[in-house]
Amino acid sequence: MSGVWAVVPVKPFALAKRRLAPTLGPSERAILARVMLDDVLSAIAAGRRSLDGVLVLTADDDAAAVADQHGAVVLRESRASGLNEALPLALDYLSTMGNPAMLVVPTDLPQLSANAIEFVVTTLETPQAVTLVRATRDGGTNLFGCRPASLIPPSFGAGSFEAYSRAARLAGIEPVVIEWPELDTDLDRPSDLDTFLALGTPTATHAFLSGVFRQKAQVLSRGMISRAIVSI
Repeated sequence: MSGVWAVVPVKPFALAKRRLAPTLGPSERAILARVMLDDVLSAIAAGRRSLDGVLVLTADDDAAAVADQHGAVVLRESRASGLNEALPLALDYLSTMGNPAMLVVPTDLPQLSANAIEFVVTTLETPQAVTLVRATRDGGTNLFGCRPASLIPPSFGAGSFEAYSRAARLAGIEPVVIEWPELDTDLDRPSDLDTFLALGTPTATHAFLSGVFRQKAQVLSRGMISRAIVSI
């Protein structure tokens, strides 16, 4: 086994992806959060041969149910918190496993693949290692891996790529930076949805968003036709 655990922090579905509000309504955002989690856990499961296990951190009952369906270990938060606040739960759990490597996988990368998981795991084989995937837009981090899991503290957010890089170098480690097109973009803002849909991935997220936008286009078209008829 690789000695690597995938760690997936999950916000309550009802609170997820609020920055998509200009494009998607509350129920649509909640469904999107659920299907993205399902896609991410499916990709992890497909690459499971390279992992020792999967942890899901959440305060949400529905998210825990999805994680159970994928055979993940669920660590329940007492309340919904941010990603950095949730990760100490994983570190405490992994410390009982001898502090193996940790690969943190956000849920807004539904285009994640088993091949990507397996490749990232190969970069965490040395006794001390840090692996990063930069977020293209805000200097954040789309994937973060380290061995041992407690090597450097979690600091996700805007500018975190540089923060992780500095922390790794202070620990005497040159981080491995992975450039993998399917991992560059997360689904955080309305423009990200267009970028994601252009990938044409065979995912539940693509099918859901395509259906939503097709329905919105039909409603808009009917509205334009109705206004045209009234104006005649």
